[in-house]
Amino acid sequence: MPVQYTLAVTLPEDETLDSFYGAEHSPAVAAIKAVLGGTAPRHPLYLFGASGSGKSHLLYASCVKAQELGLTSQLLSLDDYKAWSPRILDGLEELDLVCLDNIQAIDTDLTWQVAVFDLYNRMLEQGKVLIIVADAAPTELGFKLPDLVSRLQACTSFQLRLLMDDDKQKLLQQKAHLRGMELPDEVARFLLNRQQRDIRDLVRILDLLDKASIVHQRRLTIPFVKEILTDPLPIAANA
Repeated sequence: MPVQYTLAVTLPEDETLDSFYGAEHSPAVAAIKAVLGGTAPRHPLYLFGASGSGKSHLLYASCVKAQELGLTSQLLSLDDYKAWSPRILDGLEELDLVCLDNIQAIDTDLTWQVAVFDLYNRMLEQGKVLIIVADAAPTELGFKLPDLVSRLQACTSFQLRLLMDDDKQKLLQQKAHLRGMELPDEVARFLLNRQQRDIRDLVRILDLLDKASIVHQRRLTIPFVKEILTDPLPIAANA
């Protein structure tokens, strides 16, 4: 079965529309809020950008927002579509919101492209919300079905861009604050310089440090962070 999210409890706790970095100035966030809140026509949305630009965050957050509004929702990631039948898309137009993640995965599968094309049409006819995510613009996906490319081009589209290091630092500190942690500038810069700079990887490290700081009753300093990242085993043993 594909990844399916229908309850907020299954979603990352801090991935909401308002916690998206720069949410207050983000046209994509504003559009999602508008279509879900009924203040804009429920036209399909298309989000694209490189890995780490926040696409999945916005999909998770859209499902959380839908539940807050009493709407039904489902998120399907197409990464492992070969393990499923395209018929899994049948009847999804009965939901208020459907999110399709990583649609570029079906670039060589015409059957799946037809199934997504049909779902698009049904969602539009029923006045439901469809949000589609990919790593590139519709014309760059290499799809075999021109009609699907045309439908994707007709979506309201937003290109999400990777954060610069200064923005990543602020985002990491924002996520630390949500966890009740103080992440000093020098520690945040240390993490960015030492670790992989993918935000999800950095957040996983932040969760590890959060647990460690509670277990050892210590503030986040560079020596403490070095100690934990070098030998995290005592944390698991005491957690």
